[in-house]
Amino acid sequence: MAELFLPLALLGNSLTAGGLLVVMVSSAPLRLALPADRAVQVHQLLTKPMEPLMPLCMALGIVSDVAFQFTTEHHAAGILCGIAATMQLKAVLVSLTKNVRINRWLASLDHTKLPSDFAERDPRAEWRKWNKVRALCALCALVLNVVAVGLMI
Repeated sequence: MAELFLPLALLGNSLTAGGLLVVMVSSAPLRLALPADRAVQVHQLLTKPMEPLMPLCMALGIVSDVAFQFTTEHHAAGILCGIAATMQLKAVLVSLTKNVRINRWLASLDHTKLPSDFAERDPRAEWRKWNKVRALCALCALVLNVVAVGLMI
Protein backbone atom coordinates (compact mmCIF):
# COMPACT_ATOMS: atom_id res chain seq x y z
CA MET A 1 0.00 0.00 0.00
CA ALA A 2 2.87 2.39 0.78
CA GLU A 3 3.96 2.41 -2.87
CA LEU A 4 0.70 4.21 -3.75
CA PHE A 5 1.19 7.07 -1.30
CA LEU A 6 4.58 8.45 -2.34
CA PRO A 7 3.55 9.13 -5.98
CA LEU A 8 0.40 10.85 -4.68
CA ALA A 9 2.52 12.94 -2.31
CA LEU A 10 4.79 13.89 -5.20
CA LEU A 11 1.76 14.86 -7.29
CA GLY A 12 0.18 17.02 -4.59
CA ASN A 13 3.42 18.62 -3.48
CA SER A 14 4.67 19.28 -7.01
CA LEU A 15 1.40 20.94 -8.03
CA THR A 16 1.45 23.04 -4.87
CA ALA A 17 5.11 24.03 -5.16
CA GLY A 18 4.81 24.71 -8.88
CA GLY A 19 1.73 26.89 -8.48
CA LEU A 20 3.20 28.90 -5.63
CA LEU A 21 6.56 29.24 -7.40
CA VAL A 22 4.94 30.62 -10.56
CA VAL A 23 3.09 33.16 -8.45
CA MET A 24 6.29 34.04 -6.57
CA VAL A 25 8.42 34.69 -9.65
CA SER A 26 5.88 36.14 -12.07
CA SER A 27 2.46 37.08 -10.77
CA ALA A 28 3.46 38.75 -7.49
CA PRO A 29 6.09 41.02 -9.11
CA LEU A 30 3.58 41.92 -11.84
CA ARG A 31 1.01 42.97 -9.26
CA LEU A 32 3.55 45.19 -7.53
CA ALA A 33 4.42 46.88 -10.81
CA LEU A 34 0.82 47.65 -11.76
CA PRO A 35 -1.21 50.65 -10.63
CA ALA A 36 -3.36 49.76 -7.60
CA ASP A 37 -6.67 49.44 -9.45
CA ARG A 38 -5.22 47.12 -12.08
CA ALA A 39 -3.30 45.14 -9.45
CA VAL A 40 -6.52 44.48 -7.54
CA GLN A 41 -8.29 43.44 -10.74
CA VAL A 42 -5.45 41.09 -11.74
CA HIS A 43 -5.32 39.65 -8.22
CA GLN A 44 -9.04 38.94 -8.32
CA LEU A 45 -8.81 37.28 -11.73
CA LEU A 46 -5.81 35.12 -10.87
CA THR A 47 -6.81 34.14 -7.35
CA LYS A 48 -10.36 32.95 -8.02
CA PRO A 49 -9.50 29.78 -10.00
CA MET A 50 -6.65 28.89 -7.62
CA GLU A 51 -8.74 28.97 -4.44
CA PRO A 52 -10.41 25.57 -4.89
CA LEU A 53 -7.34 23.95 -6.48
CA MET A 54 -4.51 24.78 -4.07
CA PRO A 55 -6.15 23.44 -0.90
CA LEU A 56 -6.86 20.14 -2.68
CA CYS A 57 -3.25 19.85 -3.86
CA MET A 58 -1.92 20.71 -0.42
CA ALA A 59 -4.24 18.20 1.26
CA LEU A 60 -3.27 15.47 -1.21
CA GLY A 61 0.41 16.06 -0.48
CA ILE A 62 0.01 16.16 3.31
CA VAL A 63 -2.29 13.15 3.63
CA SER A 64 -0.18 11.08 1.22
CA ASP A 65 3.08 11.97 2.98
CA VAL A 66 1.66 11.02 6.37
CA ALA A 67 0.13 7.81 5.00
CA PHE A 68 3.45 6.89 3.40
CA GLN A 69 5.34 7.62 6.61
CA PHE A 70 3.18 5.19 8.58
CA THR A 71 2.98 2.42 5.96
CA THR A 72 6.48 2.25 4.48
CA GLU A 73 9.22 -0.13 5.50
CA HIS A 74 11.81 2.42 4.33
CA HIS A 75 12.50 4.18 7.62
CA ALA A 76 14.57 7.10 6.26
CA ALA A 77 12.17 7.78 3.38
CA GLY A 78 9.27 7.71 5.84
CA ILE A 79 10.95 10.26 8.09
CA LEU A 80 11.59 12.56 5.12
CA CYS A 81 7.94 12.33 4.10
CA GLY A 82 6.87 13.14 7.65
CA ILE A 83 9.04 16.25 7.55
CA ALA A 84 7.61 17.07 4.09
CA ALA A 85 4.09 16.90 5.54
CA THR A 86 5.18 19.28 8.29
CA MET A 87 6.55 21.73 5.72
CA GLN A 88 3.30 21.58 3.77
CA LEU A 89 1.36 22.16 7.00
CA LYS A 90 3.46 25.28 7.52
CA ALA A 91 2.50 26.44 4.01
CA VAL A 92 -1.16 25.80 4.86
CA LEU A 93 -0.83 27.74 8.11
CA VAL A 94 0.70 30.73 6.31
CA SER A 95 -2.01 30.53 3.65
CA LEU A 96 -4.84 30.48 6.18
CA THR A 97 -3.48 33.10 8.57
CA LYS A 98 -1.91 35.52 6.11
CA ASN A 99 -2.67 35.16 2.39
CA VAL A 100 -6.33 34.08 2.52
CA ARG A 101 -7.21 37.04 4.77
CA ILE A 102 -5.69 39.42 2.22
CA ASN A 103 -7.26 37.55 -0.71
CA ARG A 104 -10.72 37.90 0.81
CA TRP A 105 -10.28 41.61 1.41
CA LEU A 106 -9.04 42.19 -2.15
CA ALA A 107 -11.90 40.07 -3.53
CA SER A 108 -14.40 42.31 -1.72
CA LEU A 109 -13.13 45.47 -3.42
CA ASP A 110 -14.43 47.12 -6.56
CA HIS A 111 -11.23 47.75 -8.50
CA THR A 112 -12.82 50.78 -10.16
CA LYS A 113 -13.54 52.42 -6.77
CA LEU A 114 -10.77 51.55 -4.34
CA PRO A 115 -11.06 52.88 -0.79
CA SER A 116 -9.59 56.34 -0.34
CA ASP A 117 -7.05 54.93 2.13
CA PHE A 118 -5.96 52.07 -0.16
CA ALA A 119 -2.45 53.49 -0.54
CA GLU A 120 -1.94 53.21 3.23
CA ARG A 121 -3.57 49.76 3.41
CA ASP A 122 -2.12 48.34 0.18
CA PRO A 123 -1.37 44.69 1.05
CA ARG A 124 0.66 43.75 -2.02
CA ALA A 125 4.10 43.75 -0.38
CA GLU A 126 2.84 41.85 2.67
CA TRP A 127 1.00 39.32 0.47
CA ARG A 128 4.14 38.80 -1.62
CA LYS A 129 6.28 38.28 1.49
CA TRP A 130 3.95 35.62 2.89
CA ASN A 131 3.57 33.97 -0.51
CA LYS A 132 7.37 33.58 -0.62
CA VAL A 133 7.29 31.90 2.79
CA ARG A 134 4.62 29.41 1.80
CA ALA A 135 6.22 28.77 -1.60
CA LEU A 136 9.56 27.99 0.04
CA CYS A 137 7.86 25.64 2.51
CA ALA A 138 6.14 23.85 -0.37
CA LEU A 139 9.40 23.64 -2.33
CA CYS A 140 11.14 22.14 0.71
CA ALA A 141 8.38 19.53 0.97
CA LEU A 142 8.82 18.63 -2.68
CA VAL A 143 12.61 18.34 -2.35
CA LEU A 144 12.16 16.08 0.66
CA ASN A 145 9.81 13.86 -1.36
CA VAL A 146 12.30 13.67 -4.22
CA VAL A 147 15.09 12.71 -1.83
CA ALA A 148 12.80 10.05 -0.32
CA VAL A 149 12.29 8.59 -3.80
CA GLY A 150 16.05 8.68 -4.35
CA LEU A 151 16.63 6.72 -1.16
CA MET A 152 14.26 4.03 -2.36
CA ILE A 153 15.84 3.56 -5.80
